[in-house]
Amino acid sequence: MVPLYSTEQVRQFDSFAIESLHVPSIVLMENAAVNISRFILNKFKELKSIGVVCGKGNNGGDGFAVARHLYNAGLNIKCIYLYNENQMSSDCLTNFSILKNLSKHRKSLKLIKLDKIDDLNRIKNCDLIIDAILGSGFSGELNQELQLIVKRLNSFKSIKISLDIPTGINSNTGYGDVAFKSDYTITLGEYKKGLFVSNAYELCGEVILEEIGIGLDYFKSIKTNTFLIENYDVYNFLPKRSKTLNKYSAGKVLVIAGSYDFPGASYLTSSAAFNAGAGATILAVPDIVRKFIYKNLPEIVIQVYGYKNSKNITIDDYKNLEEKIIWADVVAIGPGLGRNDSTIEFVNFLLKQNKYKFCVLDADALFAIKDKLNKIDLRKCILTPHLGEFSYLINVPINELKKDLLSFGQEFVKKFKTNLILKGAPTITFDKNGDSFINTTGNNGLAKFGSGDVLTGIIAGFLSQLKNQIQSAILSVYIHGLASDLIVDEKTEYSLMSSDLIKKIPYAIKFLRRSIEK
Repeated sequence: MVPLYSTEQVRQFDSFAIESLHVPSIVLMENAAVNISRFILNKFKELKSIGVVCGKGNNGGDGFAVARHLYNAGLNIKCIYLYNENQMSSDCLTNFSILKNLSKHRKSLKLIKLDKIDDLNRIKNCDLIIDAILGSGFSGELNQELQLIVKRLNSFKSIKISLDIPTGINSNTGYGDVAFKSDYTITLGEYKKGLFVSNAYELCGEVILEEIGIGLDYFKSIKTNTFLIENYDVYNFLPKRSKTLNKYSAGKVLVIAGSYDFPGASYLTSSAAFNAGAGATILAVPDIVRKFIYKNLPEIVIQVYGYKNSKNITIDDYKNLEEKIIWADVVAIGPGLGRNDSTIEFVNFLLKQNKYKFCVLDADALFAIKDKLNKIDLRKCILTPHLGEFSYLINVPINELKKDLLSFGQEFVKKFKTNLILKGAPTITFDKNGDSFINTTGNNGLAKFGSGDVLTGIIAGFLSQLKNQIQSAILSVYIHGLASDLIVDEKTEYSLMSSDLIKKIPYAIKFLRRSIEK
């Protein structure tokens, strides 16, 4: 797993270099500029002109230093600075002064003070634009002037690169109401957790790590609670299947899903559990939808409930299902179940009885427990809300959630001692200790009805084998996303269907194995 650090932890790294190793801050800035310039020159060999926009702090100083190195490499440079010299930090001023003196003798190096917004048009046609306005110390909202600057820069068609983090993004939370949209973000020192969540997930583009010249050993002793998932981590979570495995020891899943109005959800969830390796899957549905299931999924054992014309589950059906609830390694409940009062009553009664070994709660089951959270034991559960469902669960508006997804998720799991999969772009998994794991697979083709139902089935299938909540959650989210990536390689994100995901689960597992075992 790739550890992600807070802004404060990375700043402590800088302080350690300066105070303990006695490396002058201007040397750290120069080291960073050398590495940034080397990346740009190696990545974009056809560049002729570069525009650099610099602020007044150390991020601006990085920009001035990078402009100098790129100029020395033979490129035409136009460097726009936003503030007067008396407003610049010491190291920023040093690099500005060097560039200013150079520009007096070089026609292909232009240093331009921004006096009006239209001055930005002087770099509009540059091959590449570098954002060095604000760094990782930024929080809050950009002032009106900076918002106008960022919006104008975003309208340009050039390749765009941000130094450390895009201007306007909070490096702890990833949130930014108005922010620079980068194709690449070259971050310094170590990966910051805000680079991979919320708005930053899209606005950072590809994230590149560059050192500041003193190595990364310092971070080996620094603890963090946020991680990026790598394929090797997930590979190690794949269930180990013995030669003596049978259909019951391979994992038993009970899926309580679907209703008269939404029968398809039950098919998607139960089929996905099978394809994730569960040996025995029983699907509990109203008798009225039995024929639909038999027609589409003959491998599934059906447990009907209710009367002949019953359309939804009720608390009276619990007694009929209790034996199977106890039998199963995992109960998956929620997809397509409905939101009427009787269904809500059943879900809360099942959880209150607490006779399941593990339970995966999704969709309508999450809706059912909203007002009962403080009365339910969720320690054996995995909750799988998307952002809207999580907003409803904890009664926090979505626009507030986005400002600090990691903190809201961590607070929730610590409070209820449970496991949470917050579905989105990207999907983030939280364990009961508050550690968060950011998924690295998937694409916007997953924004379809039914994709969450498939994920619920995958989780139930793997959990029935592993008997480990957090490993199953991380593995399932990764395989679910990887399956979608394989589909998009063959089709497009527009035509991805949830039923396609089920068919690709075996191929995703095989792809993962080959990526490690090759």
